[in-house]
Amino acid sequence: MQYFFNTWGSLEKKLLRARHILLCADFDGTITPIKPRPKEAKLGEGIRLLLRKISKRRPFIVGIISGRALKDIEEKVGVKGLIFAGNHGLEIAYKKKNFIYPAAKRYVPLISQIARSLKKRLAPFSGAILEEKNLSLSLHYRLVKREKLPRLKEIFFRIIRPYLAAQKIKLTYGKKVWEVRPPIEWDKGRAVLWLTQRLGPGRAFTIYIGDDATDEDAFRAVNKIGGISIRVGRKRGSSARYYLRNTKDAQRFFRRIGSLKK
Repeated sequence: MQYFFNTWGSLEKKLLRARHILLCADFDGTITPIKPRPKEAKLGEGIRLLLRKISKRRPFIVGIISGRALKDIEEKVGVKGLIFAGNHGLEIAYKKKNFIYPAAKRYVPLISQIARSLKKRLAPFSGAILEEKNLSLSLHYRLVKREKLPRLKEIFFRIIRPYLAAQKIKLTYGKKVWEVRPPIEWDKGRAVLWLTQRLGPGRAFTIYIGDDATDEDAFRAVNKIGGISIRVGRKRGSSARYYLRNTKDAQRFFRRIGSLKK
């Protein structure tokens, strides 16, 4: 994994040759710092202006690919004209149309049932935050006291274990969060590939920037099509080819991208 700005010269040449550039980024931990409570995350005005500026320039097409619900991420970013993907790509807003991965819809009642079961048991755990996102759910435990975490984990897995055993759900792990998702072969990587195909085979040079475990699918997908995969925060074993140190470094990345002259 190389530091992105150490290789900027050669990467810049690739970007200048590209006819179309699909620039996709995660939200939390990538273009804005992770907050203890998901609702507290706010996009800085500086990065918002950069996203707006880049999206209005050729050859860029800008997408935000998040684990948040689609409506939530659209409101958090607040920039018109971008592509938005929520629930790790299960729902996508593209060209004024909303796409929901068909197989995901039938799991909505099941996800809701699990959420109800969890809510009944979360009262003793101050700081546990259940994020219901229709197509998936997340249980954030960043604010839960350390001595209570083992008990919370025990209850959580007792509730979801039967569904996991029956392959009715999929469990993924993020930064201080457990995520319950439909057990289908769709993720951020497949969402990014879906978008590149909409632009036409071989037409878009793709960049993906993210920071968490669920972004690894996108890193691998982008690598396969010869794009640029960037992780915010260096991590051994990541599929990303390049890294940035933190969200401030990511803002520097967007400034550099925004200053490209073709």
